[in-house]
Amino acid sequence: MLILPVALAVGALGLLARGRRRVVLTLAVAAPILSVLALAAQYLPSGLESCTASTSGPMVCRSLPAVYAWAGPVPYLIAIGLIVLSLAPLASVRVGKWWPAAASALLQAIPQVISFGGFIDWAPALAVTIAVAFALLGPRTAGQPAPAASPNR
Repeated sequence: MLILPVALAVGALGLLARGRRRVVLTLAVAAPILSVLALAAQYLPSGLESCTASTSGPMVCRSLPAVYAWAGPVPYLIAIGLIVLSLAPLASVRVGKWWPAAASALLQAIPQVISFGGFIDWAPALAVTIAVAFALLGPRTAGQPAPAASPNR
């Protein structure tokens, strides 16, 4: 399973972007763009092949788009869901919190794991989402005392 090491490496890149608002915003804008491009890539001829043969001639094979193998509405719903989830980095940047992008990254990873890479074209959008989540993490407060409890408790 390569998702965890790649996620950590991309997270480290996100930490490098911390404090650079334009870089983080660029990453956040890139996530939905990459997700839409991943859906568009499903309509390009890829590794699927359809071959026909006859007794009088050679076998002829042609490349087919990935959506040719998608049966039923579920893959389309997953693809649309992945596009919607890729909008979370924009929301994270807008509110200044890391958790919307982190939750989105977790949810985006589920189809990757369940389908054994069937949605691998969405991996760049997932990577950018992870980077945004790491970039928006708050600063470390190691060595500083914890705030005092309120007297009203």
